[in-house]
Amino acid sequence: MFKRYTDEAKRAIYFGHIEAVHRDERSISTRDLLIGLTWERGTRADKISALKEDAVARRAMLGIPHLPITTLPYMRKAEIPLDQEAKKTIAYAAKEADQDGQYWIDTDHLLRGLLRFPNAASGALAGVDLKSMRGASALLRESHPTAPTPGGAKFRAARKRYMILLLLLVILLVILANLRYCW
Repeated sequence: MFKRYTDEAKRAIYFGHIEAVHRDERSISTRDLLIGLTWERGTRADKISALKEDAVARRAMLGIPHLPITTLPYMRKAEIPLDQEAKKTIAYAAKEADQDGQYWIDTDHLLRGLLRFPNAASGALAGVDLKSMRGASALLRESHPTAPTPGGAKFRAARKRYMILLLLLVILLVILANLRYCW
């Protein structure tokens, strides 16, 4: 599921998981994803919106305590799923990456995914709007381009062969359909 995600984006989701486990939640919410985005400094999301600097204020706006609620939180091994809003955020992050023409889904795409619809985390992102984040993200990508698509030329050549085969198959089916009606 997370093949297209950069290491930073995977870590942000993992940190969101840790936040949910600390509070003994049953699922990972958009609030947890936002807090997961604030854990590391220097990610694309942090560079375009200064998430790390405002992490304490954002936690307060979300009503998330700084200390874990569970005892020995790092010792717990809990597999908890994403809730529906978090899944929606992940889907929107992929759409944002596709809209940018990017293969890799990065932390800025996750942030923009949170901004695409009203949710628990979007209220804590006061002063941050989707349009300005898209612009800032585009400027950052111009100065710091992402890694190329895996496979590069091999992937494009395989896709071209696949499309040719698909076209030949359609032509063959049309010919067979015409022969059937001719008899």
